[in-house]
Amino acid sequence: MRITLISIAFFLFVLCTNAPAMQASDNAASHPLPVGSLMPDLLLRGELSPEHISHLGLKGSAPRRLSEIKADTVILVAFSMYCPHCQREAPALNELHALIESRGLADNVKLIGVGIGNSDFEVQVFRDKYATTFPLFSDPDFTVNKEIGEVGTPFFYVLAMNPEKKEIRVVKTLLGRMESAETFFDQAMKAGE
Repeated sequence: MRITLISIAFFLFVLCTNAPAMQASDNAASHPLPVGSLMPDLLLRGELSPEHISHLGLKGSAPRRLSEIKADTVILVAFSMYCPHCQREAPALNELHALIESRGLADNVKLIGVGIGNSDFEVQVFRDKYATTFPLFSDPDFTVNKEIGEVGTPFFYVLAMNPEKKEIRVVKTLLGRMESAETFFDQAMKAGE
């Protein structure tokens, strides 16, 4: 009985001290791109609505390159429709997208999601189930995930876009759920200055 109580107490201690890590599906092989490094010009695949294509300033059919997105800042969220943390984060992501728009920054800041290991069909299921208001791309063969460091989900990259230098620079990262959409957005904008 005493060993069982000690085991339970230890489990609760570990659970409480690792709370942020418990809000993400981590990957043991993960090696995220560090802040300050260059993001590869990712090939983004998937079906987008005409509204999302226009919102991102894209032309033509898929696939598209990350560098084609017309914005000063791109917030890229790696998610999976099978990740319970991503499912719980979906309303907060819609809130983040609404916050970008309500602050009048929709022309300069774009939020996109990439469904890690998810087909177009799986991304569409996620889009429909959580009524996502921002563009979602698919990554069925984990190509994008390999290029961004085989990250766990959800994983956020805040990217500064510099078309003149043809650079996309990582200015902030986050593994796991946001504390709040507003706090994350304020931190992201400060990091991009």
